[in-house]
Amino acid sequence: MSFTIQIFLKLAKYREAVQKRFLDIYSNISLGVRTTGEGSAMNSPDSSIWKGGATPKQENGGQDQADQAELAQYLTRDHKIESANKIRRLIQIVGRPAKNSAQMIIGSGILPTIIEMLSSRDSSLASECAWILINVSAGTSEQTSAVVAGGAIPKLITLSCSTLNEAKIRPLTTLRNILADSSGLRELLIKEGGLEPALEVLENPERYSSKCVDTAAWMIARATDEESDRLILQANTKPILPILLKFILSQNEDTAESVTSAIKALRSLTSYAMIDQVINSGILPRLIRLSRCATENNGIQGDALQLLHRTLFKRPENIQAALENGLLDALQVCISTRTAVTPACWLAERVAWGSNPQVTTLVQSPLILLLLGVVFDETLPIKSRQEAARVLSSSARRLTASDPHLLERLLNARCIEALSEMLPLDDGSITRHLLLGIDSFMRIEWAGQREAMARFKASNGIHHLREIRLKTWAREGPVKGKAQTMLRTYFPEWSKYPRV
Repeated sequence: MSFTIQIFLKLAKYREAVQKRFLDIYSNISLGVRTTGEGSAMNSPDSSIWKGGATPKQENGGQDQADQAELAQYLTRDHKIESANKIRRLIQIVGRPAKNSAQMIIGSGILPTIIEMLSSRDSSLASECAWILINVSAGTSEQTSAVVAGGAIPKLITLSCSTLNEAKIRPLTTLRNILADSSGLRELLIKEGGLEPALEVLENPERYSSKCVDTAAWMIARATDEESDRLILQANTKPILPILLKFILSQNEDTAESVTSAIKALRSLTSYAMIDQVINSGILPRLIRLSRCATENNGIQGDALQLLHRTLFKRPENIQAALENGLLDALQVCISTRTAVTPACWLAERVAWGSNPQVTTLVQSPLILLLLGVVFDETLPIKSRQEAARVLSSSARRLTASDPHLLERLLNARCIEALSEMLPLDDGSITRHLLLGIDSFMRIEWAGQREAMARFKASNGIHHLREIRLKTWAREGPVKGKAQTMLRTYFPEWSKYPRV
């Protein structure tokens, strides 16, 4: 009976216990080399790779020893590629979960040899071994750590950097699995230069398949997600920001997975000190276009909006550039489709606190009516409604100084009623913000002052002010003081505290 048929029969018979069976039959065998030493933590599936431990004595029957002898004869130095191919096929048969096939490799003792052969001059052999390590590294955290402990990271980096086209995806995917496993392994990978192959792909995406580019972009996004990792990156990796900017601008498909990951990484990396570099790259129109992308399977719209929000912070010149590239139209799409209401409101408030002409442009746009609709829509999350109310309040406060006549547009659109609607919330910060916005309609003399007071009273505003005074969180501080001042100034007959 041939070797391959024997393997298939044994797997069919012992599928539920294939991990133990593989160890019993093939223990202490490596690809072309028998292992003679004991004490390796990777020789036993029950030994912890962190603690170490001796290999337990195996109780093999006569048939098992015969199988072992036959396999040992087959696995000679002249059959390394065939042997690696057999192992890959064995892994495919075992299937999921990955930890089962991973433990077969680790428990058999052949993992060190597989890692060593990543450095083989035979590219086919190295590629087969990288494929095997994809499956081992996709297992449990201990199994992934076994790959790292065997010295795989530098060999995978070298193999990935020396490989072009489709073959690059195998070592790159193994590095991806290590990166995704834990913070400790991620830190080690970054320090050893494990992101260099991914950056090389993004620098020359036209050389590689979309799958390879997607994997590389995901790696950069994951490695930049946490602040601690970003600090390590700065000390151990070449500048990433220019590579990301160039890559995003070179891609035509807005909803590609790689673009989504690159935008996420760019958002994580862009500090306020880097805003000029981002804006000067010419990426602003692309970000505004991406903010229109309403897709269910990725977060590119939200990431683009958050990145825009950061680049517009206290920078009227950037706000103006965004307005000229259709920012308000993009925000209308976000809000009218209800796909990214909260981040769209954050951006609208940036415009509200821009220059006087910019807030005028905002108030005169259809976006204001959409924001009012958000506040009155009780089916939306309270956070979204609060942020929409903040934009209205900020706009009113700005118009008091810049163009009081535009207050009439907000008044007729029921802005007073919308702000009053949100007042009962137990949030001191947002409550004070809304009170200042309402006060903007009543504290200056203009044609609509009396109407504003009447609208506020009709929308139960006086009751809300009296209620705010009694809130525990408002009894001390500016919120209570503002509510009481408004009652005394505009509605003195209602300013006295109720008798107990």
